Amino acid sequence: MFAVQHEAKPRILIVEDSYLTAAALGDMIRKCGCDVAATIGRVETGVEFLRNHTVDAAVVDIDLHGESSLPICHQLKIRDIPFFFLTGYDERHAIPQEFQGKKLISKPVDGRELGIALSGIASTGRASPAGYSNLILGRLSMTEWSLMRPRLEHVVLKAGEMLETSGQAIRHVYFPMAGLFAVRACSAQGKRIDVGLIGGEGIIGTAALLDSSKNAVTETVVLYPGVAWRIAVPALAELLRQNQSLHAHLLHGAHAFMNQMTRNILSAGCGTIEQRLARQLLMISFRIGAKALALTHDELARSLAVRRSGVTVALHMLEARNVIRVRRNLVEILDTGALVREAGETCWIDTDAPSTLDAQQPSN
Repeated sequence: MFAVQHEAKPRILIVEDSYLTAAALGDMIRKCGCDVAATIGRVETGVEFLRNHTVDAAVVDIDLHGESSLPICHQLKIRDIPFFFLTGYDERHAIPQEFQGKKLISKPVDGRELGIALSGIASTGRASPAGYSNLILGRLSMTEWSLMRPRLEHVVLKAGEMLETSGQAIRHVYFPMAGLFAVRACSAQGKRIDVGLIGGEGIIGTAALLDSSKNAVTETVVLYPGVAWRIAVPALAELLRQNQSLHAHLLHGAHAFMNQMTRNILSAGCGTIEQRLARQLLMISFRIGAKALALTHDELARSLAVRRSGVTVALHMLEARNVIRVRRNLVEILDTGALVREAGETCWIDTDAPSTLDAQQPSN
């Protein structure tokens, strides 16, 4: 279990696999006037924690028990949480290009240097904690959240459930808190291809933000079961007419999803099956916060609109390079950095990690 504090002071997450170093860091952080949100020493634990809790900043060791902390860094990045690196060596070369601008503090840590790095970090007056599980709701101001909350309904979503149907009216806009959702383009002959994936970073029903009178042009289906807030389209349309700031905020989320679709189209048109598959696995992993993905060859083939045999060969090629491990109905990512390289520049850039506010951070 995580020991989480709920003080008014800034809450700092410590990501460090050495107990003694973490304990010393905790003392320094408290002396700087902050609180320790949690102390975490493993990548999977860190990703899980960030999916369920909020922090104001983080101190992240580059190496955790021989494994790169990159997945934790991505989770921090998509949540717009400031962080800096901690290392016992000169490991600037080991930091991915997208994080090269982050401050690097060497061990043993100097308390004054840590204090300078933590300076300026303060609690932000964002939405109620209930909205934090969805990044868009979590970034609403208290005023915007107070307008939205009375009109929001909490719903449980089952795998296979259809939330939007092409050609039919959009009845609700959803803000997922957990789960994974595929947005698909459909042909009159029944062919389908995934044009986007949505998790806790996004909105389902973005077309209603642009024109609430239009029917859906895509379908959205639940891939992984989850929970969400939802609001009826007429109620949302009324709110957006009354509050331009809220409308602009939600449109940032719509813009982020449009960016993702653009990248997906580029990937489909220019990438090999291996590259597209690597991209798809990364997008799913970052959205559900896990490396073990419950996926079948058939599901991957349908989402990419390719033959099952092509997916099978591509999976085996990635497995032969020790990037993934394939089991029955399960794909496990062994090396996230290697999978990013497999996706290639055409199919994956640092803006492809999920986000809701493209103006503030990377988006896909």
